[in-house]
Amino acid sequence: MGGYIGRRIAQGLIVIVAAITISFALANVLGNPVDVVAGYNLSPQQRAQLVHAYGYDKPIAERYVTYVSKVSHGDFGQSLRNDDPAAQVVLHALPYTAVLVLGAILTACAVAIPVAIHSVLRRESRLDRVLRRGLALVQGVPEFWLALLLVLLFSVTLHWLPSIGASGVQSLIMPVLALSLPLMSTIVRLVRSQLVDVLGMDFITALRAKGLTMREIVFHHAVRNSLAPFVTFLALQLGWLVGGTILVENVFSWPGIGSLMVSATQVRDLTVIEACVVLVATAYVVLNLLADLAIAAIDPRVRVAAR
Repeated sequence: MGGYIGRRIAQGLIVIVAAITISFALANVLGNPVDVVAGYNLSPQQRAQLVHAYGYDKPIAERYVTYVSKVSHGDFGQSLRNDDPAAQVVLHALPYTAVLVLGAILTACAVAIPVAIHSVLRRESRLDRVLRRGLALVQGVPEFWLALLLVLLFSVTLHWLPSIGASGVQSLIMPVLALSLPLMSTIVRLVRSQLVDVLGMDFITALRAKGLTMREIVFHHAVRNSLAPFVTFLALQLGWLVGGTILVENVFSWPGIGSLMVSATQVRDLTVIEACVVLVATAYVVLNLLADLAIAAIDPRVRVAAR
């Protein structure tokens, strides 16, 4: 088991190093960083001073080594917009995105898992078909368009919910719905397919021969045996949503990572963009490692295979 965890950590470190390299390349290889930061209206003397101040007059290999050394200590430099540490700027926005992502995942699971279980217990009933087709329709709606529809309905027409900012629980409702509604259909289809596969296994036939009802089999046996793929999927969705909420956050002016990346791009704040790329990749790796540990705890077959 220790070797399995070690391999997963090593794979995660490779991903983080790749993210660091990509963030460095975006700021140092694709054009001159000074021109990106200050534009093309500097005099030759001003440009030379800025190049020296940021260390861009050094060889690119030396700049890369220096950058990796600083990033390994959490130092991404100062924000070019407000002179605050770039890592501090990103870490200030990260909890807002985390709340949004966790809220979306919990809301989607709270609705989708009971629907999937009902779909298995009442397979091909009228309610089952209506629910699955309705969720499939919602899945095809882009998050940003769904967000705009929610604003139009609950803020503009009904005046029930605030449409911008993070002013409390009410301001969280619409962003969470915009992210969770398309996710529900995917979770329903995943959990339903896993339950159907488990119910076709030989040990289910043995349980039926013992006199257990279908409800008992599903709740006490099938659900647990279908958890491993579900946990993996959730980890992937968490990692994706951390960096994939850009449009929804901008629709609602939510002060998270997505809004920060857009504003940093608009003002050419390279250090903040680099910090966003690396910290989002790190969050993705950590979440997947936690999912692997959870799967190993849930599924004995993983522990046996890891020996």
